[in-house]
Amino acid sequence: MRIFRVGCTYGELRSSGYPSFSNTRHEVTLLASLEEGETALEALAKLEGYAKSEVKRRFGDAPETGTSEMQAPYHRPQPTIGAV
Repeated sequence: MRIFRVGCTYGELRSSGYPSFSNTRHEVTLLASLEEGETALEALAKLEGYAKSEVKRRFGDAPETGTSEMQAPYHRPQPTIGAV
């Protein structure tokens, strides 16, 4: 078997408590394509870290992060001519 893509979903449900007794849920789903030489476990570990940080940030538990791969704009890889 060959793995080309990995995915991760992370979410938390929190109760706001008395007096409203309402719940708030934040969830993030991330997908990634493996790069040359990258293992599925490495990519999954990165995705889990990103997803957990984002959920914590949405709840206000974590500060805004600095520059990271998650803040880089997407660039579609250019096909290599003659590649097999």
